Amino acid sequence: MVDIRELMEVPCDESCSNHSKSFEEVIKVLDSNSELGLSNAKAERLLKQYGRNELKGQGAVNPWKILLAQVANGLTAVLTIAMVVSFAVKDYGEGGVLVLVIAFNTIVGFMQEYRAEKTMDALRKMASPSAKVIREGIQQRISSTDVVPGDVLTFEVGDIIPADCRLMEVLNLEVDEALLTGESVPSIKLVEPILGKDVSIGDRINMVYSSTTVAKGRGRAIVASTGMSTEIGKISNAINETPAQLTLLQRRLNMMAYVLMVIALILALIVFAVNKFDFNTEIIIYAIALAIGVIPEGLIAVITIVQALGVRRMAKQHALVRKLVALESLQAVTNICSDKTGTLTQGKMVVTNVWFPGHDSEYIISGQGYETKGDISAQGRAIATETALEDLNFRKLVECCALCNTANIVEASQGNVWGDPTEIALQVFAYKMQMGKPILRKTKKPVEEFPFSSDTKRMSMVYLTKLEDVLEVYSKGAEVVLTICDDVMERTGNLRNISEDGEFMKNVTVQQEEMAKQGLRVLVIAYRQESERAIGKPVCKWKREDVESNLTFLGLVGIRDTPRIESKESVSQCHQAGITVHMLTGDHKATALSIAREVGILEPLSASKRSTSKRGVKGDAHVVPMSSSVMTATEFDPLSEKEVDALDELPLVIARCTPSTKVRMIDALHRRKKYAAMTGDGVNDAPSLKKADVGIAMGAGSDVAKTSSEIVLTDNNFATIVQAVAEGRRIFSNIKKFVVHLLSTNVGQVIVLLGGLAFKDGSGMSVFPLSPVQILFLNLITGTPPAMALGIERASSTVMQVRPYLKGLFTNELIADILVYGTFTGVLALLNWVLVIYAFGNGDLGSQCNTSSNLGACVTVFRARATVQMAFTWMILFHAYNCRHLRASLFTTEGGGRSRFFANKLMVASVFLGAVVPVPTLYIPVLNTGIFKQEGLTWEWILVGITMVVFFLLSEFYKLLKRRFITTPYTIGLLIQCWVSHGLFLVFVSIWIEAQHHSNTAWSRVITRDEEFLVQHETFGMSWSIPDEDIPSSSWQRRSGKMPKCVTARVKRRKVRD
Repeated sequence: MVDIRELMEVPCDESCSNHSKSFEEVIKVLDSNSELGLSNAKAERLLKQYGRNELKGQGAVNPWKILLAQVANGLTAVLTIAMVVSFAVKDYGEGGVLVLVIAFNTIVGFMQEYRAEKTMDALRKMASPSAKVIREGIQQRISSTDVVPGDVLTFEVGDIIPADCRLMEVLNLEVDEALLTGESVPSIKLVEPILGKDVSIGDRINMVYSSTTVAKGRGRAIVASTGMSTEIGKISNAINETPAQLTLLQRRLNMMAYVLMVIALILALIVFAVNKFDFNTEIIIYAIALAIGVIPEGLIAVITIVQALGVRRMAKQHALVRKLVALESLQAVTNICSDKTGTLTQGKMVVTNVWFPGHDSEYIISGQGYETKGDISAQGRAIATETALEDLNFRKLVECCALCNTANIVEASQGNVWGDPTEIALQVFAYKMQMGKPILRKTKKPVEEFPFSSDTKRMSMVYLTKLEDVLEVYSKGAEVVLTICDDVMERTGNLRNISEDGEFMKNVTVQQEEMAKQGLRVLVIAYRQESERAIGKPVCKWKREDVESNLTFLGLVGIRDTPRIESKESVSQCHQAGITVHMLTGDHKATALSIAREVGILEPLSASKRSTSKRGVKGDAHVVPMSSSVMTATEFDPLSEKEVDALDELPLVIARCTPSTKVRMIDALHRRKKYAAMTGDGVNDAPSLKKADVGIAMGAGSDVAKTSSEIVLTDNNFATIVQAVAEGRRIFSNIKKFVVHLLSTNVGQVIVLLGGLAFKDGSGMSVFPLSPVQILFLNLITGTPPAMALGIERASSTVMQVRPYLKGLFTNELIADILVYGTFTGVLALLNWVLVIYAFGNGDLGSQCNTSSNLGACVTVFRARATVQMAFTWMILFHAYNCRHLRASLFTTEGGGRSRFFANKLMVASVFLGAVVPVPTLYIPVLNTGIFKQEGLTWEWILVGITMVVFFLLSEFYKLLKRRFITTPYTIGLLIQCWVSHGLFLVFVSIWIEAQHHSNTAWSRVITRDEEFLVQHETFGMSWSIPDEDIPSSSWQRRSGKMPKCVTARVKRRKVRD
């Protein structure tokens, strides 16, 4: 297996060190020219040498690959073998039916996944960016796929960088690298070399990378790497070399298929042995019939259809499922590792806090994203906008946010905004205060701009007012702005000198630090009135130092990427469902900590709770200290695997993440036997998306992330993940229901057919209690539609209030249900066969009644066979209702009775049609005796009705036993072992012991010793130990001799975690 982490940590090649060289050195290495660029001829040669600038795997959808994936599973292989054998013995009817089953399964799965991949392909083709390059001294626009190393690129606001480049020239350049680094704030770019080989991508500020977006300014750069050699290409390569893993359901179904195939072969061998290995056609057909009875032909079809319907439901909930099995995988998720930017948060910078002198507390500004409506509050008290603007200091602060700003808003609610994210946030804030740029510019005209630069860390704009000799200067920037402020404005508009007020400056600095601890990006806002006369020269000749001095401090503005409204509730629902949410982000620790607290990841209710620790410490659950749950990548990455595994719990928040950090986190979860999902939208998320058990990408994210995932959220909403998990749990619960329904039917058929070996006609041949066509009819026509109806049962109200189930489909309880219900149906059906032939018939089994349509000699056998067929039919149909809840009585609403009896309309229809459709096969000539080998019923209908009632009573009694006595996993295993090895007596003994356990009347004492519970029971003079596991014990001790292993049981002592 390829280790993504190793691929991502390979030693740097020449391209990795471009940041440490001057751009002149890079140009020399690439044999290019900073002014003229490449010649067209050389560009063509380089294109042939390096290939097109695109990632592998972005070609057209490959239908053959998708088709192969549909048939490459164990159950299809078993059905194919059965089909080949059927045709080999010229049993074309059964072979033809199996062909239809395989074709149907393949087509449904193929069409669903093909449509999903075509949708993904369409999403990729929606954006095909071009690039502006200089070749032979002329700027020209070419397709980004034609860019080659050595090309000179130019770019400006809104452009997508087509390749990894070394910057040569920048003008206020800021690039949004969130897709690659996870940073929510654009990276400010420089040209100077950055020394060091181990500089992270986010800190290589003299480089720009493929697929990132220019947020501000413009620049010129030399292309250093293209295609798979880019940083994104390296990640994509690591992903492509990671093999896909089978889900729990796939592994269990494959194992079931192989086990069933072995059982079928053993049963076929029994048939031949009973008939003294006389390999005539009739015996071979009987063996095939028995094998068909073992194989649930409709199971794979039902699973495929149910998952396809689940995919359609998820599509309506804004989730595109690329692979059908992904929904089943979701139900087992125990941990979700989520990116922050754009996933838990909106991916939009918003002004949330405003502080200015003379106020005891900050103003809190509400509103989501780019919505231009919001309210003001302070200390939990609402403040009207008009009241707030009466404070001249606050009014001037809002004016500065609106006018010292280059962003534009067309229709914010629809996302029609452009500009630097920080400036958009300030402009939206001004709109909320009804003081947007368009309104203010009616009375004020911009005359000069001093743009933000990395040297000054501030921006200023000069406006001309109606009073033509009065000019207003608005400035904003980092804390350095405070150093050029001489005054502060009071509520009335009066100015007070602060140049020598050290206490005031200290208070402002403390406030800045407090806001920064909340994860806010803090800007200082300042203002000044000036005139050309005072400066001594016209405004067109003013310099930055003329403007940015003697300013009046207005206040502080806090900006951040706010959480989505739904995130907190979604995280809470995950905790209720036993799912731990981890935040893995490239952002700073303070920002990550603030968001994690706000969405509930680090709230006390979401912190892990523990029962008695392994060190023997007892006590109630306690909250994990906040500091132990938050780490940075520089703290987490140096830890060895042993050190990570030694942690009491894995960190809930990791800041400043690299791609390898996220992969290490997934690996650590896997070592703890956790089932991990990863959500994200950036290229940096792709390796962990691929490595995770379930990868969930955001629709607005990168193509690499989408390709690496199983599910794509088209609305980028974390809440959709909760809906997807709930849907996955509903589907898995329903799969268990129809698996019990279908496989118990198969068990019943096997019991009938094995019993049929004892019934031989005059020629010594075994007589079928069920003909092969009847078996296929029961499995496909009668049994499959109700099973499909079980697959669309609505979710339980508690589906998201239980913990994930990791033990796969075939639990002890499920196996017990299959065996018990199969025994009920098989024995009752076989009893009908015996009664019709021997109790009420003449006992004549005729001759060649398996293949002949001779009604005269085979009338009794045909009527008995029809009785078995209809008894099976009615029990199967009732059993569908029985399986709506595997423990609750049909007399209760929870069990599917009462008000819910007709709630599942497909169930009602399939049961009704299933009861009616077989009737014509009993009475239509030729069809009955020639094909189905049966005859119409008369008085036998009474037997069928009685069988139905008995099956109902037995089912209710079995459920009653489960509800009253069987409440732990080990008890089910106990029953199965006893049933198989020691008969019914020990089963009832075990149930009695379990009853005593739950009534708390027979336990003499329970002693806790380190890792083991020692339990002593005086019943029958027995005692036994119950180690800390949940599988049958290997030892049983009795004071007077040994007892069977199956009576021992183990109790698992689980950690209680949120």
